[in-house]
This record gives sequence, structure tokens and C-alpha cells, in this order.
Amino acid sequence: MFDISICIPTYNRASRLKLCLQHLARYADTSFELIVGDNASQDETPAVMAEMAGAFPHCVYVRRAQNVGFARNMDALLRRATRKYVYILNDDDIVFEAALKLAASVMDGSPGVVAVVGQYLSLQTVQPDLAMRYDDAVATVVPRGAQAALIDRLSLCDGHPILRRETFERHGAYLDRTGTLIPLYFTLLAHGDVVAVDKPFFQHLTNSDSLTSRMAEAWFIDMANADIELAISSCAALLPPGTMASTREKLLQLMYFQATRMAINQGQPYVVWLFLRRLTAVGNVSPELLVQCEARFTHDFVLDRIARILRDGEESAVDVIASPAVDALVAALRDALPQVRFAPAAGPSSSFVLCGGREDAAALGAGPRVLALDDLFGQLRLTGLAAALAADGGRLAVRYADAAVEQVAAQPSQALAMLCAPYTEAA
Repeated sequence: MFDISICIPTYNRASRLKLCLQHLARYADTSFELIVGDNASQDETPAVMAEMAGAFPHCVYVRRAQNVGFARNMDALLRRATRKYVYILNDDDIVFEAALKLAASVMDGSPGVVAVVGQYLSLQTVQPDLAMRYDDAVATVVPRGAQAALIDRLSLCDGHPILRRETFERHGAYLDRTGTLIPLYFTLLAHGDVVAVDKPFFQHLTNSDSLTSRMAEAWFIDMANADIELAISSCAALLPPGTMASTREKLLQLMYFQATRMAINQGQPYVVWLFLRRLTAVGNVSPELLVQCEARFTHDFVLDRIARILRDGEESAVDVIASPAVDALVAALRDALPQVRFAPAAGPSSSFVLCGGREDAAALGAGPRVLALDDLFGQLRLTGLAAALAADGGRLAVRYADAAVEQVAAQPSQALAMLCAPYTEAA
């Protein structure tokens, strides 16, 4: 018997769930227990389960009357499990059969091991036929009581472990209003060893409705902070002074970088700017990357800021004092705000005046309401380097006074490529 319970939480992702189940149904050994927790889906999830349940000898389908959130759903699934080992499989993941067999084998042979975790492949298109061999895998043991060592390897917590059911039942929990995993790993280490394998255990489909894609949202940041606080409070006596502050800083550096990436992917200029500034505050951004981001995104930052001001103020007209930089914005503003009239400024007016600098508005005798690009650029700077706005190919461009800085801006780095890398699945 394949002595593991595979527990799949799902909500309104019928097509992804079907792909996940189809892959499990192709296992050489389907004697595992399968438990699917439907968090009150409103899509075709019940139909998918009706179609697929017969492919599994031991299948339990739990359909909730209301959505209780992902953590409570996962916790309840694990507590329904009856096999020796348990595993949470997200519905947008495909787990390798050999990985589950390896984890069970490790724990069968080592009673002191309470969990096994591997790496994962993050793909825009999953490969159902891909197989993984583990005969050359390297396993690292994080010993019981070594929570301090885990702090330096938080990336190990970025994935659900295969774990002993009894250990989870007695000591563990998937806690609501947290990201769940970091506190779970710290708890596991209080009761046994955790084995980390250096090869992928599953494929993850990068997609626009995964939790990862929501890293820029305030609740996600709070949830991550809760993870660290709960984990460290569970073993504070074992850790050196200052661990909380240093660990939080490491986590925020990772979170803010990824939140910036998600905001770029989702076309949210303000959120990109916000997290780049926050990333600067926690010290995980090089001066070179800040220059490259400033050069690349200033047009979007300024455009978004002006559009927000006009939209939130319910403005119907804007007077324009033409300049190359202003002209680079007006066409985009007309597309973004078709309800707003942009017309050449002709003198005093009660409307906003859009201009390059305040002196332009003063020279024309315009009214007191001024949107000056120089002011907005000053508000939205990522660096303190001497620079001015110009126009280049219909977009605002940042021109730096120092030729060496110009060269840095023109040669994008690997870090910028990582920030701008697409996340969601291919169309």
C-alpha cells in the first residue's frame, strides 16, 4: 500500500484541479488516499470530481457550504487523513510520484525524521510527462532543535513538506491568518529532524490567481510577518538576541523584491514605486538597480500619479503648456482619461495646468493649480543623483548628469531582468 494521504485544497480552479488529478491518476501505484477539500467553489469543480473520483480507489471529496479560507481548509484536510504520511498538494501543482515514494522511504528508515521537503520547478506551462530521478539526490538533515539554522535557510519553508500524520496531529497546525509554512517547520523541528532534498518534488504552474501573485497586497505582507513572529516566539529561548529583527529584515527583503516583481507583471506603477522605496528601506537593493529602475519606470510612475490626481479629483479639463516632456505624457493621458479635455493653456484658468516646471505656468500667468513634471519627478525619485526629464520616443526619459550613471542606466542588470521576468502562465 502507498501509505500516504494526498490532500488537495481547491477553490474555483476546476481546470487546474483536473490537470492535477489527471496526473495523479497516471501514477503506477494509486493505492494512496486522496482527499479533496472544495472550499465552496462556484465553478465546475463538483463536475470535475464526479468525473475523476472513480480513477482513485481511496477518494474522499469534501465540499464545504462556505469558504473558510485556505489555511483552515488545509488543516481540516490533514485531520481527515488516515495514512501514515500526509501531504498538502496545491491544485496548481503536479507532484512527482517518485518524490512521494522517496519521502516515505526516508521516514520509514529513519523514525526520527518527521518531514521531508524538496525543491520545485516554477513553470509557465507544466510538463505532465516529465519524470524525476532521485538516485543522485543530496539530502541535508536539519536536526531537531536547529531552528536557528533554519532561519538562515528560510527558502526551505517555501513548499509543503511530506510529513508524519501523527506528528502533525499531536503538535502541528495550518494556522489561519498566516502563510502557515514557517511556523509549521519550526514546530516540526521541535519534535524531530527535517530532511531537505536538493531536487524538485513538484512542478508549480505560475498563474495569475495563485497566492504568490498576490504578494504585493497588504494582507499578504501582514501574513508573512505573522509567520515569522509565531515561528520565533515558539522557540525564542533557543535563539540569540536580535533574531526577530534580523529575520524580519531578511523576510521583508525577499517579500518586497517579489512584490515589486508581481506589481510589474500586473501593470501597477504605483505599487512598483511603493515597493521599490520599501525595498530601499530594508537594504536589499543596489544603487545600480535603483538607477536602472528609475530610468525604466519613471514615465509610468509620473503618468500614473497624474492620472490618479485627475481621476480622484474628478477633473474634466486640463490646460497644457507644451514641451517635449509634457507632450510625451499627454497622448497617454488622453488614452487613460478619455473624459478629460486636454487643451493648450491660454492664460488664467481654474483648471489644472500641466507643464514642465512651475516657472512655465508663472510666465503664462496661469492659475494656482499646477501639475509640474519637475515637482512630480522630485516626489517619485528612486535615487538622489543629478538628473532631469527629457523625451525619448514618446516617453519620458531620465537624463543623468554623470556619464558613468548614464552607462549604468543603459546596461540592464540580471537583477532588473529578474524583476521584469514574466510570472503568469503563457497565453
